[in-house]
Amino acid sequence: MIQLNLSVWQLIEDIQAASFTLASVEKLLGQSLIEQTQQSTVSFQFFAGQQLALAGNVNVVDIDLRLPRSTTSNLGMLALHLGGECITLQQVRQQFSELDITDIPRDGSPEEATTFTATTTWGGVSFGFQEKKPDCVGYLVFNPGQ
Repeated sequence: MIQLNLSVWQLIEDIQAASFTLASVEKLLGQSLIEQTQQSTVSFQFFAGQQLALAGNVNVVDIDLRLPRSTTSNLGMLALHLGGECITLQQVRQQFSELDITDIPRDGSPEEATTFTATTTWGGVSFGFQEKKPDCVGYLVFNPGQ
């Protein structure tokens, strides 16, 4: 597991401050990401990486980066699935006071989530609270330009 001496909040801030390219995301996450050629399409390249340990006993257990090829105007997205220390909705609200509910569970799956999104000048940062652990952030999704 790669150790980053950043809090989850600092990582969120750093991602929003950087250009949304493979090189900049790799630099922020302290690793080279591997293209997932079976998932990549004509429109998007999919990348995955190693687990990360953040400050405060928060872990990134899965990295999913999707970057557009030149055939689309979409800017891509980055999803970070979290583990370790629980990050509560109250803690999210301390950092992002204006949150909109942008998705809710529909079929009863424990993987489904209530998603809260903060819209910033950079784009959207979403916090997914999955049914399997509804009091803790299960994943973060970054959508530049959203």
